[in-house]
Amino acid sequence: MLSYHSKHWEESARSRADFGSLLFSAPDHFNMSKGRDRKLIVNSADFPDIGTSLLSVTSSGHEIDLADDKYLTVMIPTHGQTHVHMDRRKTVIQEGSALALGPSERWTRVEKGRHRDFRANLAKISLDAAPLRHVLPVVTDDPVLPTAPKALAGFRALMHYLFSDLASPMPTLIHRPASDLFAALVLEHIRMMFQTGMDRIMNEKPQHSLVSRAEEFMVANLGEPLTVPIMAEALGVSVRQLQDAFRQSVKQSPWERLTAHRLDKARRNLLAGGGDTVTAIAFDCGFSHLGRFAQTYRATFGEAPSATLRRGRMRRSANRIDDTQTG
Repeated sequence: MLSYHSKHWEESARSRADFGSLLFSAPDHFNMSKGRDRKLIVNSADFPDIGTSLLSVTSSGHEIDLADDKYLTVMIPTHGQTHVHMDRRKTVIQEGSALALGPSERWTRVEKGRHRDFRANLAKISLDAAPLRHVLPVVTDDPVLPTAPKALAGFRALMHYLFSDLASPMPTLIHRPASDLFAALVLEHIRMMFQTGMDRIMNEKPQHSLVSRAEEFMVANLGEPLTVPIMAEALGVSVRQLQDAFRQSVKQSPWERLTAHRLDKARRNLLAGGGDTVTAIAFDCGFSHLGRFAQTYRATFGEAPSATLRRGRMRRSANRIDDTQTG
């Protein structure tokens, strides 16, 4: 389910500076920049099932100081620029670029562009959201998170479509099943944005070759009864070497990565909405214990495998009806 809110504040001779209710965080300090025609507009689309809020912000300029320890934040300015200060580190985000931040204390100032108000899209992603736990990067002491520019381009376009639809006289995405399908798209874009970013970091590490070969072997043999010793033998290394390479590169064990790949494949197959049962899909993806698969799947994605399959079949049926009507 999607919930949409649009909040506006514009300064006038009679208005007070009551823009606090528009804020999507609880800052230690917030102030609008000085000047004429001050305004703040915040449109938010909340997807509680995946612990994610997407926001569109228009501002004449403001400053905000906050400590955010529960969310990952992706900032994407479209007009103007953003200045972010964290400890002794300063980052400037220009139009068309982006910055992803983990939990951090930061001071942010946004500035409007020439003759245009500042505009940006943001994503607030809960660290506690079950469907995202297997796709979010490992939080470290460095609050700046690696992202993939190519994946960000698609994410930016997705948010542009979202807010264009929600602002229209007859929005489609506010209703089910469209909102559920869009939430699945958001989840996939987040996965691509951070996974590809982590792959770029892995390329710079000496363990990349071994981890890359291991991941390729996993993906090619997901349906086989793999174990860590079997994978190590196939790759010509010891179990200890394989485990160390994964822990240093991706902060996970080989078995955790194998399980994540199997879960991803199972979810794709379930969302495809074909004729296979949950049991058949689980076995095809290498899960030998159906009860354990269902438990792990629910803990990862926040819903039962049967619910995902049902949604996939609904989407497949809707597409078939559309094809019939347009044909």
